[in-house]
Amino acid sequence: MVSLGHAVTIDHLDHVSVKAGALGLRRALRNLIVNAATHGKNCTVSLSGRGGQAILTIVDRGPGIPPDLLNKAFEPFFRVDPARTQLIPGAGLGLAIAKEIIERYGGTITLENRQGGGLVQTISFSRE
Repeated sequence: MVSLGHAVTIDHLDHVSVKAGALGLRRALRNLIVNAATHGKNCTVSLSGRGGQAILTIVDRGPGIPPDLLNKAFEPFFRVDPARTQLIPGAGLGLAIAKEIIERYGGTITLENRQGGGLVQTISFSRE
């Protein structure tokens, strides 16, 4: 992601296989990582195999999402702060598109605020 100008660090990558369309999954993960690196200033990505699950975690160090808005974050055109639209490009579709793709292939995605700031995105798929 450095080639796109984003600060992304790879933490830990287990070798896991999931049943999903490569192109769609690549688009979903790119949306999530670029979103985290943009709004969270930087992010760390890790992938682990736990039991029958492949768990991808994207952790950023940004402001997070106010708790009362977390359940709206996957809605199309969602922006935490609409006033920042001019400062940070995007239509607010990245999370909605990523969630739809992930769920289409049987995965799940959750968001939660980190203690001390930032957001944790957790994507889970059954292992192949």
